[in-house]
Amino acid sequence: MKVDLERMVTLRQLRTFKTVADLNSFSLAAQRLKLSQPSISYQVKELEEALGVPLLDRLGKRVQLTEAGTLLYGYARRMLDVLDEATIAIEEMRGIQRGTLRVGASTTVGIYLLPAALGAFKKLHPGLVISLEIGTRVRVQEQVLRNELDLAVVGPASKDPDLAIVPFISDELVVVAPANHPLSGRHGLGLKDLAGQPFIMREAASGSRLSLEKAARKAGTKLVVAMELGSNGAIKHAVESGLGLAVISRYACVLELSSGRLVELDVRGFPIRRDWHIVHLRRRRLPSSVTAFIEFLKDRSWLSQNGSRGKVRPPTD
Repeated sequence: MKVDLERMVTLRQLRTFKTVADLNSFSLAAQRLKLSQPSISYQVKELEEALGVPLLDRLGKRVQLTEAGTLLYGYARRMLDVLDEATIAIEEMRGIQRGTLRVGASTTVGIYLLPAALGAFKKLHPGLVISLEIGTRVRVQEQVLRNELDLAVVGPASKDPDLAIVPFISDELVVVAPANHPLSGRHGLGLKDLAGQPFIMREAASGSRLSLEKAARKAGTKLVVAMELGSNGAIKHAVESGLGLAVISRYACVLELSSGRLVELDVRGFPIRRDWHIVHLRRRRLPSSVTAFIEFLKDRSWLSQNGSRGKVRPPTD
């Protein structure tokens, strides 16, 4: 029986099964692996037939591991981790002239900082295939934990024992208003002075929203949420249009502040400093491309090479 299983069970089937289990979905696994859903279902079915036991319970559009599936998942994860380590070892023999670099990031740092860093790193290592996944802090950290991303750059990092957390850079949250706003010339404003002003905010779970609400509670005031928008770009347009004030990363509004389309209000307690971190799997042997990129990020020389932001002093640690 052992010989038959060695011939019938393939690494591709195991990777497909693990991906379905990770995402609890055949359709999401098909998107992740860039295969058709029938192909995903067929590979899992072949694996179940080879082992002679059901591995997944189909619950509508979602799936759940059976007892046998849970057992196999642990072995499959370890086997695929070893295979990935072997690939890394081979890549290290070639240096970082070839290979891949899979980076994740939360929204602000992913849109306004990492593209410049990745572009500069790509110029040094043109043979690398680089990808950038932008999502919520929770989502990209989960992808790192599942070894779907080599690293991620996020704000407050989850204290997971499987994650190594490396300090990266500081950001500053500033209060911005449309040009010629009545409060733009005033100094020493408090958040209580802004209590009657409409605010344009990100979704409730965003880092900037949480920081602003914490500052408001500390000041003993409640701010008026006029609109909730899902991106910094949309927020900036809304503020420029006179729909309200906003608290936003300085990195996200460099061009608007320098051109005068937005103004920074002088509010006590602002700017609010927050730190971004690099996270990666603690147990994983990192490819040379990943360790080199982490050191490249920490060096920060790429910041001065980024034209528009080179004119603005970045927040310091």
